Amino acid sequence: MAKEDEKKTNKIGTGELEQGKLVKAAVNVLTDPRQTGLVFTEEVDRMEIPKDYHKLIKTCRFFYKRDPIGGTVMNKMVDCAITPLSNRKSECTDEEYEVYNALTEMLQEFFRNVCLEYLLSGLVIPHYEWVRMRGSDLSQKLNSRRRVTVPDNIWFRDPATVTVKNSVIPNKKYYYVDVDARTISFVKNKGKYPDGTVDKETYEELLKNYPAFVKAIQDLRGTKMQIKLEDIRPILAKTLPEESYPVPYMSNALESLVHKRNLRKMDYAIASRVVSAIQMIKLGSDDFPCTDETDFDAIKQQMNYRSQTGYQDRVYQLFANHTLEIEWVFPDTQAMINTEKYRAVEDDIIAAFGFPRTLITGETLRSNVQGGSDFAAFSPIATMETIRDRLLEWTKGLYKEIRDRNEYIKNYPMPQFTPMRLYRLLDLNIIGQSLYMEGNISRTTRQELVGLDFETEIERKVQEEKEMKEKGVEPAPQLPFSSPQIGKTGRQPQQDDNGNE
Repeated sequence: MAKEDEKKTNKIGTGELEQGKLVKAAVNVLTDPRQTGLVFTEEVDRMEIPKDYHKLIKTCRFFYKRDPIGGTVMNKMVDCAITPLSNRKSECTDEEYEVYNALTEMLQEFFRNVCLEYLLSGLVIPHYEWVRMRGSDLSQKLNSRRRVTVPDNIWFRDPATVTVKNSVIPNKKYYYVDVDARTISFVKNKGKYPDGTVDKETYEELLKNYPAFVKAIQDLRGTKMQIKLEDIRPILAKTLPEESYPVPYMSNALESLVHKRNLRKMDYAIASRVVSAIQMIKLGSDDFPCTDETDFDAIKQQMNYRSQTGYQDRVYQLFANHTLEIEWVFPDTQAMINTEKYRAVEDDIIAAFGFPRTLITGETLRSNVQGGSDFAAFSPIATMETIRDRLLEWTKGLYKEIRDRNEYIKNYPMPQFTPMRLYRLLDLNIIGQSLYMEGNISRTTRQELVGLDFETEIERKVQEEKEMKEKGVEPAPQLPFSSPQIGKTGRQPQQDDNGNE
């Protein structure tokens, strides 16, 4: 009888516990967003590069906006490649030359956007409208009575709406554009948007400049429309023979960019688990088990009160007996702390872009690296010169169209970008000085090498000399061993055997 009673009950201290009965563990789920971890959207979850061209350029734009290396390289290449645009006069008259010079500012801003789109998608289809205006409205140096026809409102299409198809003839492609539903509704309703907004001015402009386009939409019976583009001069990046679309500049770096983002997601996941670490609360032990579940409820009530939003204190006032134990369970953070995993993938990204680290941040990864910025700039210079050449070829075609649309214009200049200054200023100065002293370059080119404008400097020198004479200030002294005639004629005076000039 005593053994049966001992099996039924086990007296420890003042409490009684039935044999075989366990106290249930309790789980407390925190619903506060600030304690449950980080939430991310629009992430690339798989290392799969889209095969569809339109999805591919969407991925390229995503990393251009989000990745620091990808976005910085693109912006740096645009800033370095698109230098001031100028024209070489060639056989143009002064009036013809001024017509083309008046367009350089508009083309300069247009080329910045074109260069970025060229790097992102490799497909740029420019469009522009023609306007006839008085010469004085275009430039103050032109005759106000003579009318001139020049391009206006230059823009390019979104490649996401363009479909390219190969022809049976090599190097010939057909381009189609998908008209969105909003544009179709706007034209069919004669200037009224789907939200009820009315814009008659834009509709009249479409009707005037693109009558065939408006008529095609008005005759459309369905909801989708695709138009074949005629008389266009697209600017294309490198294209494989078996492909219809060009290869985006960022395509070689996409796998490494996706891999880097997955590594970052892993770090974010670990960080979110650290933020929402497990707080393990133990009440009772093997020698002093907890038999009353109300004790758990009391502890839970105290902990939950301090965990509610607005009641998070640094110091807890918790009342419990001597068997209470609280500990934190954290995940292994060694993978998050280790930054070496990013170095290899970032090296692959930089190698895929062909853009040196010195031009991104201005410093090298190691102090004893061989070679300088001159050698590091060779690779991006080759890429940017290719882009510049294609933009200049397109500009020549535009200049020819201007010549053909104006009867009195018989010639067109040669467009050119000023040299890119990706070398040290001291090296450029030494090279420019040597070439100028040998008579191989002009004063204008000499000053452009160091970032100066010849016409601006001439105007400043004339103004300075005028102010010096008015205020009685002596001019700058001659350099030692220099002839006073140098600077007036630009050459050393010749002397005979007797020392006479």
